[in-house]
Amino acid sequence: MALVAVIIPTFNNPEYLIPCVVSIINNSITDDLVHIYVVNNGTSESVGPLLGNPLVTILQQDHNLGWEGGLKAGLSASKEKYVVFMNDDTFVPMSSRRWVNQMLNHFVYSDCAAVGPSSNVVMGSQQMFANLRKTGLRVKFLIGFCMMVRRDYLEEAGGIDDTLPGGDDLDLSIRFRAIGKYLFCDREVFIYHHGFKTGLRLHGSDWNSAEMTERTHHALIRKHGLKAFLDLWTPFNDPDFTDDKTDKEGELIKQFVVGDKVLELGCGDKKTVPHAIGIDMVVAGTSIPGLDPSRISRADIVGDVSQKLPVTDADTIVARHILEHIVPTVEVLRNWKDSLKHGGRLIIAVPNQNICDSIPMNHQHRHAFTPKSLNDQMELLGFKTVDILDPDNGVSFVGIWEKNAN
Repeated sequence: MALVAVIIPTFNNPEYLIPCVVSIINNSITDDLVHIYVVNNGTSESVGPLLGNPLVTILQQDHNLGWEGGLKAGLSASKEKYVVFMNDDTFVPMSSRRWVNQMLNHFVYSDCAAVGPSSNVVMGSQQMFANLRKTGLRVKFLIGFCMMVRRDYLEEAGGIDDTLPGGDDLDLSIRFRAIGKYLFCDREVFIYHHGFKTGLRLHGSDWNSAEMTERTHHALIRKHGLKAFLDLWTPFNDPDFTDDKTDKEGELIKQFVVGDKVLELGCGDKKTVPHAIGIDMVVAGTSIPGLDPSRISRADIVGDVSQKLPVTDADTIVARHILEHIVPTVEVLRNWKDSLKHGGRLIIAVPNQNICDSIPMNHQHRHAFTPKSLNDQMELLGFKTVDILDPDNGVSFVGIWEKNAN
């Protein structure tokens, strides 16, 4: 018997499934290490090229069990000590041909419950564009597109919950940590993820939408409580697991700030410009929800920056990583414009969609921008473009615009 079971639920997706399975077989070093269980929720024709392969077991279903149901069927049919839950639209590149061995190495530590790789379509520390100093780190959650788990700890934690509307990986992450185990992200292993192929095909625009995210979060809060849910998004308070402290984006922005009356929207626990008036929803002196408890709000004014701002005639408004979280962007940009004096500057920093798929980077992202798409929107709203720059941080771009029309 192999050491690792790779369980791949699929539904009429041969275009991605077949290359996925072939890439696993070609890049798993030894044939006796891995056995692949394809839980086929669709037609038998969709898995035809895999029939007869001794490294693959096809578990044909008479109806679509979905993702979680497929995982449960794969677990029931397999006995291997370690299990990989894998999406059928993933691909193992040759550069990661030791992926199984490398992920297995972490289980030498008896309290490790799960290991995940880096990828292109994933959020959190597993996101390839996350500027982290470490190649491996303990994390609060792992995403289930390619997650290796210990079977005995999975059973101890209660197995797969197929009653949730989504977020089975976040649910399992909470439960692993509740039994005293830890999760590890090995960023030296990279698994390519096409992303959302079956979900979008079956569920259309609702898949991965704000509404779906909200349903998932509410379900997780009902099951585990608000404290456990918020703890998912709180990084470990450990300097070894923090990202690069160099704020290239902030240093770039400082060069374009003009005037004495500067507003910083969503300032959180730090201001790009020390003399700025900080506006944030978190009261000054209190911890910011979802972050390290030591990070304290520095807001001068408590307010919702998606509404009319309580300050007018500003020389400069700085909005760093705010706009991608807001749904009515045009309305909000008009509100920000109203708070500027004639000739005042609006400086915006957002993730650059040309660099990475920015929606999956953060569960709260609602919009993706390229320098061109945001600049077109700003000019339609009557702003004059000063410059659009790359801060060389591998994630964002900074745009500087002036209010020169009503």
